[in-house]
Amino acid sequence: MINKTVSALTGTYRSVFLLSICGALNSFGMGTIGPVLPLFVQHEYQVNATQVGVAIGLFGAGRLFTGVPAGYLSQRYGRKPIIVLGAAVNLLGATMVSMSFHFWWLTGWRFVSGLGGNVFSTVITVYLRDESTRATRGRILSTQELAILSGQILGPLLGGYLGSVFGLRVPLFTQAALMAISLALIVTALPESRWRERQGEQPGSPEGASGSREPRATGNRSAFLSLVLSPAFIFVGLFAIMIVANRQGARFSVMPLFGAIKGFGPGQLGLWLSVTHLPQFFATMVSGYLSDRFGRKSPVIPSAILMCAGIATFIWAGELWQLLLSGVLMGIGEGMGSPAGTVFYADIAPPGMEGITLGIFRSFAGIGTVAGAMVFGAIADVAGFPWALWTDAILFGAAAIGVVLFVRDTRRNRPD
Repeated sequence: MINKTVSALTGTYRSVFLLSICGALNSFGMGTIGPVLPLFVQHEYQVNATQVGVAIGLFGAGRLFTGVPAGYLSQRYGRKPIIVLGAAVNLLGATMVSMSFHFWWLTGWRFVSGLGGNVFSTVITVYLRDESTRATRGRILSTQELAILSGQILGPLLGGYLGSVFGLRVPLFTQAALMAISLALIVTALPESRWRERQGEQPGSPEGASGSREPRATGNRSAFLSLVLSPAFIFVGLFAIMIVANRQGARFSVMPLFGAIKGFGPGQLGLWLSVTHLPQFFATMVSGYLSDRFGRKSPVIPSAILMCAGIATFIWAGELWQLLLSGVLMGIGEGMGSPAGTVFYADIAPPGMEGITLGIFRSFAGIGTVAGAMVFGAIADVAGFPWALWTDAILFGAAAIGVVLFVRDTRRNRPD
C-alpha cells in the first residue's frame, strides 16, 4: 500500500502532489496571519469592527474580478503561466501588507494580494480538473482543500506564537516568505497540464476506450446560457457563497474580535483556528470519497448541521474547551461541505468551458468573502456579535436546504 501510494505521488499524480505542496505553503502563510490580522488592524490603526471587516474582506474582493478572466486565460495560454502570474501578484501584495504604515495602504495591498491569490486558486482548480475523471473528481479536487487546510492547521499556531512573543507584525513578514518559496517551486518544477485537453488523456491510462473523460467540444452561447440558468449553478453557487462568508466574515473577522471580548488572547485564538482546521482536513477527505461514491449532495446536510452547531457553541463559549469544541464542529462542517461546490461546478462545466465555469465559481466565493466580512461586521457594530453569528447560521442552513431540494445530483452511479 505504501509503495503504491509513493508511486502514485511521484508518477501518475506527481503534478497533483507538487501543486498541493505549493498550495499548502501559500495557505500556511495566510494561516499565519489569521489570528493576528484583525487584532493588528484594530490595534495599529484604531478602527472599528466594520473597518476590520473591510481589511479582511477586500482580500477576497479580487475574486469578483479575476475568476472568469483567470479561467479564460488558462484556456488560452495554458495553466502554468497563469498560476505563476497569480502567485507573483499574491506575493507582491503580501510583501506590501507586511510593510504597511496606514490603514488604507494595508487595505489596498490586501486587495492586490487577493487578486493574485484568486488567480492562483482558480487555475489550480482547473489544473486539478485536467488531472481527474468524473469517477475520481471528488477526491482529486479535494486535494486543493487538503493543501489549504494542511497549511492552516499549523499556520495559526505559528502566527499566534509569533504575534504573542515578537509582535503582531512579524506574522505578516512570515506570510510573504512562505509565498516566495511556493512561487519558486511552481516556476522550477510544475509541468503544464493543458495538453490533456488536446489529447483527451487520463494520467496513467489511455483514454478513449474507457470513456471516463468527457468529450471535448467548443463552448457556445446556448451552452453557457443553459449553464447559468441551471438549478445547480444557482443553488450550489449560493451554498458556496455561504461557505466562504462563514470562513472570511465570521471565522476570520467577527469571531476573533468576539473571542477577544470574551477574554481569549492571540495564542488561544490561534489554537482555536488550528483546532478548527485539523478535523476539517479529515472531513475533507471523507467528503471527497462520499461525493464520488454516493453522489455530490451526500455531504451537504451533515455540513449544515455541524456548521450551525459550531456557530451556536462559539456564541455560548465562555471557557477554552467550549471555544475549541466550536472549532471542531465548524471544521468538520466546512470540511464536509466545501469540496462539494467545486465538484458540482466541475461536473456541470460545458466541454471547452471548464476554465470559465470554474472561474465563475471562484467569483461566487468572492461575493461570499466581501459580503460576509462587511455584512457580519456591520451587524456586529449595530446589533452585537451574537446577532451577526446567528444570521450567519440561518443563512448557511437555508443555502444547504436549497441544494438538497432543488439540485439534481451530477454523480449518481458508483465509481468503477
